[in-house]
Amino acid sequence: SRLAGSLLTMLALAKGAVPLLGELAGSGLRLAAASSSVREFSSQLALQNQGLRAGPGGRSSVSGITATVFGANGFVGSYVVNELAKFGSQVVTPYRSTENDVQHLKQMGDLGQLVMLGDFDIRDEEMVKYAISRSNVVINMIGQRMETMNYSFDDVHVRWPERLAKLVAQAGHVERFIHFSEIGVALDHPSRRYASKAKGDALVREIVPSATIVRPGPIVGIEDHFYNYMVYNLSFGVIAPIVDDGAAKLQPTWVRDVADAVPAMLRRQETKGQTVYLAGPETLSLREVYDVLIRTLRLHSDDTIHVPKALAKAVLSPMDKLRRSLPGLPMDSPFNSADFVEESTHDRVAPPGAMGYEALGLKANTVTDGLALEPVRHFRVGGYRWGDMATVAEHVPESIRKYYNIK
Repeated sequence: SRLAGSLLTMLALAKGAVPLLGELAGSGLRLAAASSSVREFSSQLALQNQGLRAGPGGRSSVSGITATVFGANGFVGSYVVNELAKFGSQVVTPYRSTENDVQHLKQMGDLGQLVMLGDFDIRDEEMVKYAISRSNVVINMIGQRMETMNYSFDDVHVRWPERLAKLVAQAGHVERFIHFSEIGVALDHPSRRYASKAKGDALVREIVPSATIVRPGPIVGIEDHFYNYMVYNLSFGVIAPIVDDGAAKLQPTWVRDVADAVPAMLRRQETKGQTVYLAGPETLSLREVYDVLIRTLRLHSDDTIHVPKALAKAVLSPMDKLRRSLPGLPMDSPFNSADFVEESTHDRVAPPGAMGYEALGLKANTVTDGLALEPVRHFRVGGYRWGDMATVAEHVPESIRKYYNIK
C-alpha cells in the first residue's frame, strides 16, 4: 500500500540508505499540465541511480530521479518542475523570493515530493552544496534579462554557472547536469547579456564536459517575456517601436515543448555533452511576429513604428547605466534596453544540423496558432469570443445583431 511504502521510505531515509530521491514534486498549475496520461518508468531513464524505484510511473510513483532545479519558480522553471514531478521524480527547489511566489510548485507532485529551500543565495557555496547534496540530476535555469545594482550579467551568467559546474564536478554523485542558455548567444555578440551567456556556456562545457547545454529560441507562454511585452505595447502603449524594421529572423518555441524536452533528454544518453537547440518549427522575422499579434488582437490600426538602431541605442544606453546603480525597477521592460536592441537585430535561429526536438523524439508546436497563441486571444478588441464586431458581423445571427446595432 502507499502508506506502507511511505513508512519504508522514511525508515530508509533515517538510516541514510536511500538518497534523497527528491523532496519535491509538482501538480498542474499550468494549462493542460495535468491532462497528460504519459507514464515514465525508471528503466527508460539514462541514469544509473541506485535509489528506490517503485510504482507504475505516475505522480505517486518513485522514478529514481532526485533533481535540483535552480530557477524553479521562474517562467520556464515551473513547467520543468511539473514535467519532472509528473512521473514521480523528487525535486529540490532553491529560491530567494517569498513563499507566496513558490506555493504553486508544491501542488505539482505527491505529498512530500517537493523540497523547498528558502533564502537561497547563488554566491553561497555551502548553500549550493547542500542543495545538490542528494541529487543525481541538476538543472540550472537561472538567468537575468536586465542588470541591477545587486546582480550583473557576469554575476548571473558567468560566475554563477562556473561556481555551480565546479560543485557538480566535485560532488561525484550528479549524473546529469543540464544548463539552460539561449539561441543566438556568442562570445563576440554586441549584446552584453548574450556575450555573458556564451562565456557561461563555455565554462560549463570546460568544467563538466558531459553537461547538456540547452539553447531554446524565444519562449512563448502565458507568463512569457516575449508575446506579453509586445501585446502590452500594441494594446496599451502609445506606440510599438520596431528596430530596423524587425528584419532579423527568430524561431520562437512554446514553453510546454521546452518542458517536455527535459525528460526526453534524461532518457537519452546521446544528449550528454551536447548542445541542444530547442527552436520552433517556424522561422519568422520580428515584423512577422508583430503582424501575427495584430491580426490575433483584431486591432484597428498598426501602431508599430520604425526606429533606427543607432537612435534606439542612444536613447536606451543611459537607462541601462541607471539600472546598474539601482535595485530592480517595477514595471520595467527588457525591451527598453540596448541589449535587446542588439538581440532583436541579429538572427536567433538554430544552426543547420543541430540537435533539436526531432533528435529527442518530439514534434514542436507552432506559435502562431493553437494553444501557444491562446493567451494572446484574451486581449482581443471586444473580448475573447467576438473580437472586433464590425469584422465578424457577417457571422452574427440577425436575432443577435439587432440588440447590438450591428449593420
